[in-house]
Amino acid sequence: MIYQTMSIWDSSDTPPSDNTDIVYIWNGYAETDSVYSLLRYVELHAERLRRKYLAWIHDLGESRFEEKRLIDQLVLDDGLSYWWMTLFVEKSPWKSPSITDAIRLFALEEIVIKQRPGKLKLVSANRSLHEVIVDLCQSLEIEYEWEKLPSGPGRLSLKVIYRSLPQPVQAILGFTRYLFIRWPLRKASKTDWFQGPKSLLFCSYFIHLDPDSRANGQFYSRQWEVLPKLLHDNGFRINWIQHYLESSVVPDTGVALNWVQRFNQNRQEQGFHTFLDTFLSWRIVWRALKKWLALGWITCRLRNVRRAFHPLGSKLSLWPIMRKDWQISMHGHTALDNLLWVELFDVAMQNMPHHEKGLYLCENQGWERAFIHSWRKHEHGELIAVAHSTVRFWDLRYFTDPRSLLAHVLQAMPQPDCIAVNGPMAWRTLAGYGYPIQRLVAVEALRYLNLAAVVEKQKQNLSRKSNPRQQVLVLGDIMPYPTHQVLWTLESLPENLRESFEIAVKPHPGNMVFTEDYPGLNMELITEPLYKILHRFDIAYGTNSTSANLDAYMAGLTIIVHLDESGLNLSPLRGMANVHFVNNSKELAAAMQLSVPNACKRENYFWLDAGLPRWRAIFDEYKDLG
Repeated sequence: MIYQTMSIWDSSDTPPSDNTDIVYIWNGYAETDSVYSLLRYVELHAERLRRKYLAWIHDLGESRFEEKRLIDQLVLDDGLSYWWMTLFVEKSPWKSPSITDAIRLFALEEIVIKQRPGKLKLVSANRSLHEVIVDLCQSLEIEYEWEKLPSGPGRLSLKVIYRSLPQPVQAILGFTRYLFIRWPLRKASKTDWFQGPKSLLFCSYFIHLDPDSRANGQFYSRQWEVLPKLLHDNGFRINWIQHYLESSVVPDTGVALNWVQRFNQNRQEQGFHTFLDTFLSWRIVWRALKKWLALGWITCRLRNVRRAFHPLGSKLSLWPIMRKDWQISMHGHTALDNLLWVELFDVAMQNMPHHEKGLYLCENQGWERAFIHSWRKHEHGELIAVAHSTVRFWDLRYFTDPRSLLAHVLQAMPQPDCIAVNGPMAWRTLAGYGYPIQRLVAVEALRYLNLAAVVEKQKQNLSRKSNPRQQVLVLGDIMPYPTHQVLWTLESLPENLRESFEIAVKPHPGNMVFTEDYPGLNMELITEPLYKILHRFDIAYGTNSTSANLDAYMAGLTIIVHLDESGLNLSPLRGMANVHFVNNSKELAAAMQLSVPNACKRENYFWLDAGLPRWRAIFDEYKDLG
């Protein structure tokens, strides 16, 4: 059927239903006879749309200005191309919401070309979206109308004022705050490195620390679990460079320093710990600022860069929705953060002893490119990226166009020697997308080794359960809004249904939850590690993107995932059987009353041998590893 008018509905109001027109909602997944969801279309054609977006990112870096690629235009004075640290290459859906917009626009272009409506109407307050769609309609010679909605009254706050400032001003203010907070970390030791052939470097995050071990002055990271002890027991000595992250676990730099100093008092057992920010100095600050000013000058020369935001073979111009990412990457706070990391890692890698092997937690963030570059520059040995969690379909940080992965030209993307992959699912995903098999290494899933014990405890708990009320565990996110969304939805359930469940909340360590913010919920707050508490619960209700959903799924709980109506399905359980995806309180109520424990084969997802034979194989060159 050919529709006279196609409307793009970007409004919280219910769209009209008219058989002569067709409506595509910009947000949400619900559909009716003539109202369709762009996000649902994206899910149906996910593989093709993902490849199209990643191909465009590759082409953007290869686009030429004054006979030089953009990659080459952005080369810093030490040989690293800054391109590899931009938001475009990082592709984080949390830092760049514009990624979801771009993929929806690729979907919209396909729909419009296929259906060829006589008129396209946008109902939205979003001017950037209007600029893209009006340009598309002009290119396709389709009539266009914009029903501009009011933006709504904004609440004046310091955050709103800050975000309204020019990007360079935001950068300087953010940089000043960063230095004020992190400067005390310079007091940590940076000279007591272990040396020799059996010394290893771990680059990690100072978060997810086990509270019981910490109270006894023992370092135990939930991200690395038993691996450091295995290595220590076999004669290895570990040097740690920690990223300080403010969280409920580490509330300030004073606490962080105190713990590191306690760990280092017994460094033979605990390893030697320091912070990346320990290497801060006024010289490094000045060098980072000089690079930032130079980058700003380069950006001024690239005034025609917007033409590179026309994807090959497309009528779209993505510049209006991607312009902010460009500004933040080139002269905003991201630029200054990245350039500081370049300087910090350069000094750290230069001053530490030679390491034959290094490992780091891999999430393909900007700092990782600076780390890899400095590691190579100062001629350290093999570098292993550890994909420590899950590889989710729409977490584009883990996906790169194969042409970038396999390039062997000057200024190619800095990459580790290999990626440690924790299970068959992640292996198939990465290998299937183009990662060379010879650069993938199979390892046990350190974070999930406790699953077998959790499942056994839950079976025992179910067999002797006497409480008729089901136990619900709410799994929080590192981002505040998705966590609020889950709790607000739970709070809006009918009172009699809420009272038929016992509710507990496990917040992310980096985003604390306060029970008084949700007066309609009678809930318990839990901060213990997941493996210690999962057996107590029947249902897990989590945010769209938290990997904790997978822990609960593997433990056999009924899983309910709250889909973000404005975003892609970032759940690690996307596509898995017996998982309830909900959008609202009505769907949540139905899912909670249909709770059925799931039984999954954990070996299909992770390698979980407690003896760590795969990890041991990585260190086989050291013959005395038992």
